[in-house]
Amino acid sequence: MRSFDIEFAAVTDIGKIREKNEDNVLISSDLSLGVVADGMGGHSAGEIASNIAVSVLAETVRKINAGKLQIPPNFLPKLTATERKILLAANLANAAIYSTAQSSETYRMMGTTLTGLLLENNCATAVHVGDSRLYLLRKDKIIQITTDHSLAMEHIRRGLLTKAEADHSKIQNILTRAMGIKKNIEFDLLKFPVHEGDILLLCSDGLYKGLNEEQIAAILRAGRNMPLVKLCKQLVHDSNDKDGQDNISCVLVKILPPQKLTFMQKLKQLFK
Repeated sequence: MRSFDIEFAAVTDIGKIREKNEDNVLISSDLSLGVVADGMGGHSAGEIASNIAVSVLAETVRKINAGKLQIPPNFLPKLTATERKILLAANLANAAIYSTAQSSETYRMMGTTLTGLLLENNCATAVHVGDSRLYLLRKDKIIQITTDHSLAMEHIRRGLLTKAEADHSKIQNILTRAMGIKKNIEFDLLKFPVHEGDILLLCSDGLYKGLNEEQIAAILRAGRNMPLVKLCKQLVHDSNDKDGQDNISCVLVKILPPQKLTFMQKLKQLFK
């Protein structure tokens, strides 16, 4: 249950120089789910890895919701039901990618980032690995919710690089964690309450290579009353215009006031 409505939009673009798009995005209003995955590996392997990531994640959530798949009782029992659900889905997605990678020499080193967001019980629960990002715009202030799993971020933590230097460093694209590389990986799990008016942005690194954090925030603030898909396209267009050296993917989630149901809609919900 939740006391708000949600609007979703998603756009992915190949960029200016890439021959294929290895990003995959997914939005599902009925699952209250948004996902971005940025694949890596030659011979279209990155595209396959990111596709498996988003599809297995969504299908697992759907099966759990429908009662067709039970979360094992011993799977992280101290977490909430929503946390266990999205984390199990991410682990099954990683296992599927790893299995596919091991089955063929062509796909041996394929992998992908993953940032997935599930909205339930007035909270956002995110699962994350790699350098795709989740941002929150609340009351015109932007916050990066996720932490990049990259060599550049490790250098920032150690004081070897500033964030501005890291954004233009040659090590920017070297990941320290990703799906599909190992049989078992560690995901970041993040949970926070959401409020009416919040805008959540999930994106691949192609977006923030072209637009810095404040530029992203300015576009989101200026486009608050714009149709969400148009705002999504604006972010991708502006990033492409300023850089475009990578695939660019963007998922936007807007938290809306609860919809006033008609008598017939209430009746239908009652007998669901």
